[in-house]
Amino acid sequence: MWLVNRGVAGFTAVALMSAVVVSGCTQADGTPVPDRAQVQEIGGPSVTGTLPLRPGDMRAFEEELFRAMPVAAQARSEFRVLQTQDVAGGTYVLYAVPNNDGLAFAGRRADGSVTVHHARWPMAVTDPAQDLVVVRAIPPNNEINPGYGVLAGRVYNPFIEHIEVNYRDGRKDRLDVSHNRGFIFVRKAFDPRFVQVRAYGTNGNPYWNIDTR
Repeated sequence: MWLVNRGVAGFTAVALMSAVVVSGCTQADGTPVPDRAQVQEIGGPSVTGTLPLRPGDMRAFEEELFRAMPVAAQARSEFRVLQTQDVAGGTYVLYAVPNNDGLAFAGRRADGSVTVHHARWPMAVTDPAQDLVVVRAIPPNNEINPGYGVLAGRVYNPFIEHIEVNYRDGRKDRLDVSHNRGFIFVRKAFDPRFVQVRAYGTNGNPYWNIDTR
């Protein structure tokens, strides 16, 4: 299986392997390896005892996030939540921080406190001509939130307005990203690494795509 990342400037093909971490993913110590292959295996404790975040929890989430992932004060002042998606054990949060865009998974404890189960699956541009959208796929056999497959992405090109995802079982998801500039799709017990992701511009024409099917 090959991952094909097509942008306006050309084509890139990267081997996709389900059993190992491919280049472009995060190493065991959390250090990102620069490349365009945005697929990652995950390690860490299973999620237990938490619920999805509430709107009023976002300030606490931000504080816990930066406790787990220290960044410069100036970068922190530009922090934005782009998209959230609730599941049974917590909430996936796609956020923007200069040079540290990422996806986190956090939950609310019974006492009302917030915990960040995983602070950052990176969304990093390595080639602006190619990386109009950066996509990260998290398989359902992950140890952070087992049972759920997640496909998340950060839209960097200002002319992209819609994202469409075609799954190998025939399902299709489409989302307007003209305002939040990101997307999160969660499917229970479904591997999101084998999909087609298309980005559409302001004129409705295909602008960019990845096809791993």
